[in-house]
Amino acid sequence: MPDRFVYFDLGMVLVNFDHQIAVDQLAHAAQRSSSLVRQVVFDSDLQNRYETGLVSSQQFSEQVNAALDCELPAAEILEAISAIFQPNLPILAVIDFVKDLGIPMGILSNTCEAHWHWIAAQGWPVVGDWFRPCVLSYEVGSMKPAARIYEVCEDHAGCQGASIFFTDDRAENIAAAARRGWATYQFGSESELLERLRQWSRL
Repeated sequence: MPDRFVYFDLGMVLVNFDHQIAVDQLAHAAQRSSSLVRQVVFDSDLQNRYETGLVSSQQFSEQVNAALDCELPAAEILEAISAIFQPNLPILAVIDFVKDLGIPMGILSNTCEAHWHWIAAQGWPVVGDWFRPCVLSYEVGSMKPAARIYEVCEDHAGCQGASIFFTDDRAENIAAAARRGWATYQFGSESELLERLRQWSRL
């Protein structure tokens, strides 16, 4: 078992995204207003239920069609909500630093099946085989900042407390990890993350 482990958040750390792109793309495909699409997908609890695995991709698509009163193919809906990401290439320097230390890394993300599969299909260098495990909310049935998803991460990592380093862009997710004793950094810049990891690795 490793004596240390590093977890990276996915969105706004390894990859960047904009939900408005999803709203606009789906609105265009459905020929509905962006405000209606945002209400249906994001202002309701539909996206959260999808990211928690409470609805499948097919069920998500069916509910979108029903709420928008349209008949889009599921694949078109899922592409519209997923083609919103870009790799955060500067994070590669941080990944390489952790690799060189020989410390295993994983991903801890609130995400849905469509987003994860779309990102994985891009083959971007910021999401590679060195991330094991990938603890994903839709698979675990729990979303940050709920305790359950952090417990799963500890089980996979084989360590707890300050032996785990976690970076995430959202304060509430960082706070939940800190309450478990994890070393944390609320992501703001690659250079500061790198420095925090250097300090942690020397402890």
